[in-house]
Amino acid sequence: MKSKKYVYLGIIGVAIAAVVIAITQFNIIPMMDEDKPQQSSQVAFLDFSYDEANSDIKSTLVAYHINMTKPIRLSSQADVRQYCNFLTDPKKQALVTYCTSTVLKDKQGFLGNVNMLGSTNVPGIVVVALQSNPMLTNYGAVKTVFDVVINSTICQCWEKETPDGFLTLSALVDKLRDTHLTTKDPTTSTHVLPLGNKHFKIELTTNESGYLWKLLVSK
Repeated sequence: MKSKKYVYLGIIGVAIAAVVIAITQFNIIPMMDEDKPQQSSQVAFLDFSYDEANSDIKSTLVAYHINMTKPIRLSSQADVRQYCNFLTDPKKQALVTYCTSTVLKDKQGFLGNVNMLGSTNVPGIVVVALQSNPMLTNYGAVKTVFDVVINSTICQCWEKETPDGFLTLSALVDKLRDTHLTTKDPTTSTHVLPLGNKHFKIELTTNESGYLWKLLVSK
């Protein structure tokens, strides 16, 4: 129990900040199919399991000296309501019955979280939230995590599709950073971008600790 509470200090401080854009910008959980109201497929499920995605991300990050903890799994109504409350629409949130969360650490310490939520069997959205200090000393690690998560949960097809005209993910993140630092707006974000058969969005927000980076993946 203590370990669960410790892990969620990171989630509450970092990942929950990604909730608003997940709701307002993503078609994560569509309305029910009136012809098939009894089926859980009314949720826009992703095409992988929690175990598959978490294992793939974890094993890939090891090569970059980024440690990812084993996922905390939450399925009780109380835990889901407290820790997996990512959707502002109560009807859509009611469809979330399960979520997992992991903590990322690099050589500089705590980096952030990878969270997945949806049904018991498969997720409907992936939320990655990473914290940078004001000097952006872990900027390379942020790019690495985003690249690994996109390759693992969407596809290894960036160079073929070049979302929004960017030849690489690194170039897109650089542009987002430069725009954010130039405009000095509290939050700067990309559009919701198609890639493979899914969508993603990256957002950068200035906070008290420096900068909060958020990546969201959904159908």
